[in-house]
Amino acid sequence: MIEIHIPSSKSVTQRGLILAALGDRPCRVSRPLDCDDSRAMARGLTALGAEIDIGVGAWEVRPLPNPIAAGGPSMHLGNAGTAVRFLTGLASLIEGRFTIECDEAMTRRPMPSLLAALSSFGVSVEELGRPGCPPVRFSRVGAETRVGGRTSVTLRAGGSSQELSALLLAGCRHPGGLEIDVRGELPSMPYVELTLQAMRSFGVEVEQPSSGVFRVPRAVPDLPEFEVEPDWSSASYPLAASFLTGKQARVVGMVEDSAQGDRIFPEILDSLANPGPREVDLTDAPDLAPTVIACALFAEGETRISGAAHLRIKESDRIGVPIRELRKLGAEMEERPDGLVVRPAPLAGPAELDPARDHRMAMAFGLVSLRVDGVRVLFPDCVSKSYPEFWEMLEAFR
Repeated sequence: MIEIHIPSSKSVTQRGLILAALGDRPCRVSRPLDCDDSRAMARGLTALGAEIDIGVGAWEVRPLPNPIAAGGPSMHLGNAGTAVRFLTGLASLIEGRFTIECDEAMTRRPMPSLLAALSSFGVSVEELGRPGCPPVRFSRVGAETRVGGRTSVTLRAGGSSQELSALLLAGCRHPGGLEIDVRGELPSMPYVELTLQAMRSFGVEVEQPSSGVFRVPRAVPDLPEFEVEPDWSSASYPLAASFLTGKQARVVGMVEDSAQGDRIFPEILDSLANPGPREVDLTDAPDLAPTVIACALFAEGETRISGAAHLRIKESDRIGVPIRELRKLGAEMEERPDGLVVRPAPLAGPAELDPARDHRMAMAFGLVSLRVDGVRVLFPDCVSKSYPEFWEMLEAFR
């Protein structure tokens, strides 16, 4: 039996760092995921005046000043989509002018609904690249629109639930709170529940008086210590490796009733273990798509992955990249408007697979290498974005 200790949740770490920084006393974030994205969030918060001591097993966060003043002309957040969106959400609280910059890949990931929402209550938004995408320069101008003392804003559903989470997290520091009216359907709604759960942990209770309406009270997040739970997205990789190799594995410490949407992965594996055809709806768990694709290549019967149109605007095009690269091995895959179809076919190497520097694509290709000889994954270090120990874990299954 292979025993695997799973890294902490990147998503929960990001939310914990933001909420700790928005409080008014120091908070210890224990068991954070120390990865590229967490470091990017820490850089951004530090640029705004928070103090973060990065230790082994815990990060000590001393909060942002009140009011928050732009600490410098710009902050560079690499390819950290969550940090870019969440720190953008703070723009309505920051006095002065500042710019959020990022790596080239992030400049193709839109957040137009969030930018429009910020503009609607008095933030000057200057788009410096593609419309609706970072890099963006912000400055505070004008007055906020209020309803009964509460700031009110409409968010038009786009390609990422992070836009709503960004407003929810910042909302508690708005004078009078924040009311968000979401128009349309957002993908990945379990990530919104993850945000609400983290806020409740810090004592901030968000009301939902009707469908699509979120009322964030004026409140100071208050928690002396926030513990980050293990990551279901990361757990999918050893579980998939066990499925592909037949080697028994146990992942340690997982929270079965977690709000993380990716907790459904064991159910997906059960479906893949039975003869197909089958449909896997990833509307609420898009990060699982590369792992599901890697397993579906070796399942009996056709696998249709649906609810996944927004995969095209992740760190890479997570529909186009796997189709292009896995065809080098002989994979039979078909793109669909809302996802793709994987059909069983004999696979053979050798081949170099290019993950487009996308950590989840690199890890999925690593899983494929467990079953296909001669697979070489380019840019292997990109897994440091979310799972720095991935390749060491994978070796246990060879």
